[in-house]
Amino acid sequence: MRYVGFSEDFHDSALSIIDKGVVTYASHSERYSKKKNDKKIHEDLWKEVRWDDSLSFYEGDRISPSGFIHKRNTSHHGKALQPINYHNHHKSHCAMAFYTRPWESTKDTVMVSIDGVGEGQCATIYNHKFELLHKWDNPKSVGLVYTTATDLLGLRPLEDEYVVMGLSSYGTAPPDMVKYLIGWWNSIRDFPEHKSDAEVIRRMDWRTAMRNELTKFLAVNGREDFAAGIQEFAKYGIMTVMTLARQWGSKVVYGGGCAQNVVINTLIHKIFDEVHIAISPTDAGSSLGCAALQWAEETGGDRLTWSPYCGYNIIREVNPRLVVDHLLDAKVCGLANGKAEFGPRALGNRSLIADVRYDVKDTVNDIKRRQKYRPFAPAILEEYADEYFSGPMNEYMQYTSIAKHDYDSVTHVDGTARVQIVKKDCQSVFRKVIEEYYERTGVPMLLNTSLNIRGRPMVNDEHDAHLWEQKYGVKVF
Repeated sequence: MRYVGFSEDFHDSALSIIDKGVVTYASHSERYSKKKNDKKIHEDLWKEVRWDDSLSFYEGDRISPSGFIHKRNTSHHGKALQPINYHNHHKSHCAMAFYTRPWESTKDTVMVSIDGVGEGQCATIYNHKFELLHKWDNPKSVGLVYTTATDLLGLRPLEDEYVVMGLSSYGTAPPDMVKYLIGWWNSIRDFPEHKSDAEVIRRMDWRTAMRNELTKFLAVNGREDFAAGIQEFAKYGIMTVMTLARQWGSKVVYGGGCAQNVVINTLIHKIFDEVHIAISPTDAGSSLGCAALQWAEETGGDRLTWSPYCGYNIIREVNPRLVVDHLLDAKVCGLANGKAEFGPRALGNRSLIADVRYDVKDTVNDIKRRQKYRPFAPAILEEYADEYFSGPMNEYMQYTSIAKHDYDSVTHVDGTARVQIVKKDCQSVFRKVIEEYYERTGVPMLLNTSLNIRGRPMVNDEHDAHLWEQKYGVKVF
């Protein structure tokens, strides 16, 4: 039996398939609809589903008879679908990370999920048996405060939070703002069943009150310092959760939208011996999480065979030498080959790459229509990573490291970089491209960013790649 999970009806819908313990397909709906953070499952994703697949959904709040999921047509191409299995929002976040973890044993593993809110919860801690150890309920939410701040900065909530993170490096956190936010956080009990009447009122009115206070801090401090203040508060909240989780295990798997904050992710390594972050920690990743929960429940499995390359497959030959020829001449080009990556990061199969020896940040930002202050990631051959960077690094750009070189194109204003190490067994032609570039330049890394325009989904198929070339004048291999 195949296990199919889907997330839908809120943010960044996706569908994932597990077959015999292997993740065979996972994709975001937006890649097909061309609508950023599309909340509906695109028909091309539903075409991947068979009538006898086991179906799972990632949240129970939307399963009432009047809820969206029950309104969906129960037939698929004229055949009845199987009944839908429902799994908890935060359990699904945790499961996406837990079942894709790199270590085999479940012993001493603790699970953490932190996001805006899902089924009334904002953060949870589970043990390896998925027994709830602790939770934080609405409105005690790092994610919702961060999203509110994103909106006040004139950016897109639930999409541009990482822009706020990048902007924060240019400012200094206002002490009074951080004190206020931490005080608010600590004033709210973790569990609503223990709340007082005053807490009830505070929980009902928090959005308006918090927005009003944040508006005042923004007016007084300016954008950069305001962003730094939000980032400092987020660090406090997330590290509070992680510090508590450490008492139940030395290894942590981590999911939920807040797991995309790469700066804070780096600090988690100071608490835990081993850290694994879901490659797609948001609601999209929960499509794989709820499918994995059902698979584990029925088969007893505890770890999936998977790769981040599991989306639409562009089948064409790419000659690394020709790519580097063009790169050395034009400084910038695209790669769209093989299976599309699942998650928010381009890992070489849907990437815009650039010659790292030149400061091409403005050029690439102009192509992508991005803010000038946003940094770019270096992709480096794993055997040279420690020579050029210090600090935590992995294949998925989930941490910040200190740069030990002077290539400004991939170094943020604070001297850090969000590094992608490219392993020898990387399932992408990207490894061969970097090897060719290294052989001809002596530099083992390239600038790597997603092949998309700000506010638009990544290039997905051959047609998308062709249109990109035509519209933006950038060669795509």
